[in-house]
Amino acid sequence: MVAEAANGLADRDSVLAGVLEQFGPPPLLRRPASFATLIHIILEQQVSVEAARGTFDRLVAACDEAITEPKIEALGEPGLRSLGFSRQKARYAVALAADCMSGVFKIAGLSKLDDDAVRAQIVARLGLGDWSADVFMMMALLRPDILPVGDLALVKGLEELDVRAYPDRNDILIRAEDWRPFRSVATRMIWQSYVRRRGRDVV
Repeated sequence: MVAEAANGLADRDSVLAGVLEQFGPPPLLRRPASFATLIHIILEQQVSVEAARGTFDRLVAACDEAITEPKIEALGEPGLRSLGFSRQKARYAVALAADCMSGVFKIAGLSKLDDDAVRAQIVARLGLGDWSADVFMMMALLRPDILPVGDLALVKGLEELDVRAYPDRNDILIRAEDWRPFRSVATRMIWQSYVRRRGRDVV
């Protein structure tokens, strides 16, 4: 599906055609639709992917390879901070665990909801905003038409490709209108370009 959509996008957008020609179809970057994925997304807020991965790997080890709500509750904010969580992110993780255990937030049911309903459920959680909802919908629920306008790699990557600045997010929305209904795939293509231009692998 990704390769087919990428080819269709390339037919409509010369910039994306250049990305496809240079790098090929983008990787899917799929993650489980799970509590652990949301914790990982919390860790990725406003830091590099590599820095977040280091803290997440320490958390996985501390949880005996299975990150669950009771284990996060047991670690508590002090335990999470000892693993590299910031004060705020430790608070967000513990609050998320509490919401899941109380039944206020049901991750398993998100796949049955439309995009707007999923977003509403996620942004209602402490510390989880639109960017977190976008990443979860793209990578865990594999929704095809998500555009994470708050994502730095998307913005910077698009600015590099278009050789112009996008200080207003509405300009990105306008620029991406022709990418519907596969804005998620276009985003993956831009991420791929952004990372590969810096000599890194897409992870």
